[in-house]
Amino acid sequence: MYCKNCGEPLNENDRVCPACGTPVEKTGPKGAPNNGPQTYAYGGNSNTGNQTYQYSGPQYQPTPDTGSKGWGVLGCCFPLIGLILFLVWKDDKPRSAKAAGIGALIGVILCVVTIMLLFALGIGLSALGIAEGVANGDIYLDELEDYLSQNTSALIDTMKI
Repeated sequence: MYCKNCGEPLNENDRVCPACGTPVEKTGPKGAPNNGPQTYAYGGNSNTGNQTYQYSGPQYQPTPDTGSKGWGVLGCCFPLIGLILFLVWKDDKPRSAKAAGIGALIGVILCVVTIMLLFALGIGLSALGIAEGVANGDIYLDELEDYLSQNTSALIDTMKI
């Protein structure tokens, strides 16, 4: 580990850099690197020997766990994605995971309710069509009863086989 200010090597227990006095930031969640200046050895060709390079890339900044309602909306619109986000984030980002999971649950419930309503609407419209046909004289109840009994008995005979 190296000091993020001066690049001086640090010990594991150092709280401040012994060279410049800058407070030491420990690694982020799940061992994420501090990404301070790091020296890498490179085995060059036989004429130059080993060379060292110093990398001073961007520092690791974990994204905050805000639990935004946007993740809930995404989970509601795309329940499978919401479930996947819930499973991936449940340990690292519990608030965002909960929002995505609740959104996915709401999305699934809305889909089931919509399908049930459409099914009930279809049955209701079918029944209204038959009732209207009977009222108009287009369908006679005797004929409808004979048709249903013939098809029902044929269906029962098929199931017995």
